[in-house]
This record gives sequence, C-alpha cells and structure tokens, in this order.
Amino acid sequence: MDIKKVTFIIASSLVLCFMASAQSKLISINEKGKLSYHSYTDKGDLLPDFSFCGYKGGGVAIPHIKVTASISPSPNKEDDTPFIQAVIDKVAKLQPDEDGFRGCILLRKGVYHIASPIRITASGIVLRGEGNNKESGTVLIATSPRKYNVIEVGFNGKAKYNTNDVQEIIDKYVPSGTRILHVKNADKHFRTGDDVIVRRPSTAAWIQTIGMDSIAPRPRKGETTWEAFERFRREGKDTDMNGTIQWKPGSKDLTFERKIVSVKKDEITLNIPLTNALQKEFGGGTIYKYRYDKRFTQCGVENLYGMCIYDESVKKSYRGIGEYCCDENHANTFVALRTVENAWVRNVSVEHFDCCVTTTSATKYITGQDLSAINPISQITGGRRYAYHINGGQMCLFQRCYSSHHRHEFVLGATTPGPNAFVDGYGEMTFASSEPHHRWSAGCLWDNIVLKGPSASLMAANRGSMGSGHGWAGAQMVFWNCAAPLILVMQPPTAQNFAIGLQATEVDNSKEARSGAKSTFNSIVNTSMIDMKYKDQPINGTGWTEQTAGTVVPSSLYYYQLRDRLGKSALKKVMDEPQYNKYFNR
Repeated sequence: MDIKKVTFIIASSLVLCFMASAQSKLISINEKGKLSYHSYTDKGDLLPDFSFCGYKGGGVAIPHIKVTASISPSPNKEDDTPFIQAVIDKVAKLQPDEDGFRGCILLRKGVYHIASPIRITASGIVLRGEGNNKESGTVLIATSPRKYNVIEVGFNGKAKYNTNDVQEIIDKYVPSGTRILHVKNADKHFRTGDDVIVRRPSTAAWIQTIGMDSIAPRPRKGETTWEAFERFRREGKDTDMNGTIQWKPGSKDLTFERKIVSVKKDEITLNIPLTNALQKEFGGGTIYKYRYDKRFTQCGVENLYGMCIYDESVKKSYRGIGEYCCDENHANTFVALRTVENAWVRNVSVEHFDCCVTTTSATKYITGQDLSAINPISQITGGRRYAYHINGGQMCLFQRCYSSHHRHEFVLGATTPGPNAFVDGYGEMTFASSEPHHRWSAGCLWDNIVLKGPSASLMAANRGSMGSGHGWAGAQMVFWNCAAPLILVMQPPTAQNFAIGLQATEVDNSKEARSGAKSTFNSIVNTSMIDMKYKDQPINGTGWTEQTAGTVVPSSLYYYQLRDRLGKSALKKVMDEPQYNKYFNR
C-alpha cells in the first residue's frame, strides 16, 4: 500500500479516537490532529500556550557539560563549603565556550558537610554529583543550626529601564492568551528582537472592583468572618484589622518579560502570550525595553542528595500522624534560583528541607525535573513546607517531581506572572493545597498532578483574610487532568480559573480525605464570604469546570502544546520514555 495512504489512515484513526473521547470546550483536537483554541469570553480570551515554560523556552534538551574540575569530600568531616566555593570561583574566571558554558564541577560520591551557602557566582557553571542516592551517591549535609540555602544560583537583582522608553498600550482590551498589542507609532520605539516588559498595573479601580480594598479583618477570638467584616464596615480604618492588609494601588502589578518578534506600524507581536488581560478601564498597560546588569545563564545543579542535621528532641503532635520532629534551626531550602535564566535543577533528592527548589521574580526559563522532596523537618503550619516554589519568575517548568509530607507541594508566590507549569507531579501525605498562594498570580498550569493526603487539594480561590490578606490568589490558573480530594476553582472578577478533566481512579476517596476536602472548602467559603454549595465530588467552585468525572483529550496539555509548536522531536528531548509512551503511544 502507498506510504502516503498508510500515513493518512493512521492520522485519521487518531483523530477519530480523539473525537470519540471527551474534549474541552476551550481546546479541542481538529481534523489534522492539532489543537484548536476557543475563547472563554466574548472578548477573545484564550487558554495560553504553556509550552514556552522550561529551559531555553521549552523543547530543548538539558545538555551534559564536560567536567572541568573534580572534588572529593573532606576525610575528617570538616566543613567542605570553603573548598567547594574556591573551586567554583576558580571556574568562574574561565572564558565561556560558544554555548556559554565555563564547565562542570563534579562532586565525587561521598558525604559533604555544608555549613553555609554554596554560591554559583558566574554564568555557565554546572554543579554535578555522582547520584541522588543517599547510600551510594553524592550527599550534601547542611550542618549549621540556622536557616539558610544550601546552594544559591545568581544574586538578587531587578530589571532596569529608562522611564523615557515607557510607552502606553492603546488597546481598549488585550485578551489573555494572545500575543498582539498596539502602541502608537510602535515602529519608531521598538524593533524586532527587543527584550521588553509588558506591565499590567494594579490600579485603585481594579482593586476596588475585585474587592481587595475591603478584605475582612482576621476574626478576633469568638468572632466570625462576617462579624469582623461588619465591624470593619462600621469602624473603617480605625478598626482592629488583626493583621489583614488591604491591597494598595501599584502593589500588585504584573510584569511580563517578552521578546518582540515583529513590529508593523502600531502593531507589536510578542513571542509568548500574555496570561492576564489588559483592560483600559483598569489602567490598560505599558511596554518598555529593559535589561539586567547581571543575570546569570546556562547554570545547572544535578545528581545530588541533600539532608540536614537537626535537633531530634524538638517535637510536636499533629492530627492524624501523632508526634513528629519540628526543629527549625537548620537549612530550609536546598536550591535557591535568583537572578538567572536558562538554568536547571535535575535528578536531585532531598529530605528535611521545607523547600527543594525556589525561584525569585528575576528567574525565567527554568526546568526542575526528576526531583524528590520528602520528610521536611519543621512545624506543620503557615510559611513552611513549600516543596517546589515558583516565588516570582516566569516560563518555569517543574516536571516529574515527587513530594511527601509537605503543605504546598506545587505552589506560586504572590503576583507571579505566567506562564509557568507543573507537569506530571505526585504528592502524598499532603497537609494543604497546591495553588497560587496569594495576591493575584497569573497563568499557571497544573497538568496531570496527583495529590493524596489528609488535606490534599488543588485550589485557585479567594483566600480572603488568610495570611495577612491573601485575597484573590490567582487568575487564569488551569488544572488539567489532575486528581485530588478537592479541586476548587473560583472565578475572580475580571478573570477566570479552570478545572478541566479528572483522573477519577487516582482520587483519594478515603473517609479522612473526603472529610478534609469538605473542611477545606468550608474554610474558603468562610474566609472569602462567597456563597458556594459543596458538591460531593472532587471538582467544585464557581470557576470554569469541565469533565468532572473523567479525563479529557489531549491527555497532557503541556506536551501537546509543545508538540504543536515544535514538533515531536522536541518531545523526545524533554520527556522520558515512559512519559512519551503514556501520552503519545497508547
């Protein structure tokens, strides 16, 4: 038979298979087997393309860098930090090669004692161990009785720009998920290839519209949230807010880093979609060129096992697990990514840490993959146990990551611009939600994330007076083919959140998990003061929900978006074989 006919028959069969399965109203499989996008508003808002998340913008294999220097642990259990740092500083003086790499520093197998942060102090440096196995690999033990990061990549930094370069976006409405905007005489101010920031302002009008200038005080002892809110309405600013802070204009701006791919008269096309609409009535937006004086690139941390020395006598009790160790005078974060782009953390396993990997607002194009974070040693309460934390940053990808006994496994910090993505993750014995945690982050995907445990949930909600006034935690948050006892999505004014598809067979339906789900739901109803009725099913809320009892196609939004954008060859560069077979060979 003619090869073209065979190919056509196979492709047609795949399309028919997709069409017979459940599809979302927002993203479907067309007759060519590609994704078609459909607006969820009458203004053209779309689910964004998340496939730009990850090292080098997604679809690029993490390179294996040649070893430049090797280190062995001290035979006398002395502090290894100074010697490791000296080698890093020596490699930092080397000239980078044509790909921007100075070299890889190999920590040979054994146990290293780390009393202070190891700092990667230049671009192009990879810190590699000989395995993330506690018994036979490279083990870093944090030894100091204080909180610190074991490994830091880059320094703290902020984007700089000339105020004269700031141009107003003239569109009345730029839909979320789109890449085109307009500036008067754009071709006189910008060129193809310019690195720009698109700033969405947090104006007083917008804050008032979403109700974040009137968050209820945290209730006093014996007081309900409604009673606290009524007291606030009566007494105004003179009342005891009990820690709640109202949102202030300018404090929740979103800054999207993008590159211009074309300029035609007034029209600018960006390389990556925006993940929040720009609305003229709420200040619209501005665009300007920017730079970082010192932003590292081409850095990696890989093949390591991390653990801490802690005081085993410090203990508390917690419902469901009884007594547990909770000393907090030890290192709390294993890898902190600061002002850095095009970097990675892979094949790293940790125990005892609150956080395996965290980012900052100056982090972008990051991949964290094949990571494990277990047995954190800290109190089970607020501000602790964030396994994988995108705390600012954009185009960050965490894939194939595992955690246990954490609170917020896959979590965003405040005002984190998107897109970002957590893909193929698993968490168990979970004590809280994976979520945008507070104060309007925009555009994140949880794709095939499975959570189990006494308080496990995925959530994009109004957290009201929780914390110090978390309020509407996020917008354009997408939970795609996930599983948890509770997946709660609420629709914020001016935006939307989504729960599409459910891995029903993976849902923890134990009595304890179901009770925890209802308790979490009720706590959000209470603190947000938004009336919702609990449904005895995982997917709940006022947001956009579809296929609440089974999965949708495509089976993975991230990988199918990547395939459509860069082709199947890109998939093989970032997926392992079991993943590829799971999503594309069944």
